[in-house]
Amino acid sequence: MRLKYFDEFRDNRAIKSLKEISRNTALNECMTDSEKLAIDFDQAKTNYCNNLGKSEEYAASADALCETDTEDKFCLVEFKDGEFECKEIRKKAIDSAYLFSGITDKSVNFVRNNVTFVLVYNGGVKKLGARDKRALAMAKRGKEDFAIWGLEKLRGFYYDKLYVYEKDDWEKSKLLESIVSVR
Repeated sequence: MRLKYFDEFRDNRAIKSLKEISRNTALNECMTDSEKLAIDFDQAKTNYCNNLGKSEEYAASADALCETDTEDKFCLVEFKDGEFECKEIRKKAIDSAYLFSGITDKSVNFVRNNVTFVLVYNGGVKKLGARDKRALAMAKRGKEDFAIWGLEKLRGFYYDKLYVYEKDDWEKSKLLESIVSVR
């Protein structure tokens, strides 16, 4: 399955670099320097909702949808440069699973087994508590996927894996290395 073949992903310039997708327009700063091409999933959501005759306000979405170097494995990425509520991220993660399924006509089981959800946040703005720092450190040592802020509850039901990265850690992650440009 190649993402570029779906109308919602091709229409209205939905294919952009991760750097462009991660841009905080208020600060004119990017959360990543990656020039890999991905789907602007916010734009894809708008296209999909409009095709259904609905407002895009009905659904929340992750910022980017990426292909990986493993066939039929995908990654949804949410970039957060400021403060945020955990329930806002969970809603984006849940709605994004349904949007991906609806756009690609893939089952919920496909999403559960083949899509990873990633939150990339600005650690200079959003501070971690001691418990969350410990949980992330233990997961990193164990080479397991890791999530905090309630996102771990979505693992195995909505997504294959979930990760939370501070933006500098994202730049060095194996997951970012595994992303390939939409082709």
